[in-house]
Amino acid sequence: MDEKAELAEKVLSSIEVPGFDVDVVSSGLVTGFRISNDGRKIAVYVDFTGSQPSCLFCKFINNTLWNTIISKMMEKLKEAGFEEVLIIDERFRDRFHLTPK
Repeated sequence: MDEKAELAEKVLSSIEVPGFDVDVVSSGLVTGFRISNDGRKIAVYVDFTGSQPSCLFCKFINNTLWNTIISKMMEKLKEAGFEEVLIIDERFRDRFHLTPK
């Protein structure tokens, strides 16, 4: 594994799922990542489908949790030197968009 990949894995493994004692990699939320050849861009693949509740209030709470996790991933990866961070929804193969506050 090259230096940038090791850095990305270390950063992602340091991000905990709020309210749980597990990081986003170990929990299975992050399913993988790809780094551009120049090392400036990273695409992180996430899968939240296993945690989608049926109750509407729970969905709201989950959406808030997802936004927190995605924001933290973007922030930490940019701090680590990645200029562009894309979070991709594994299920739909589409860029994850944060819900406006």
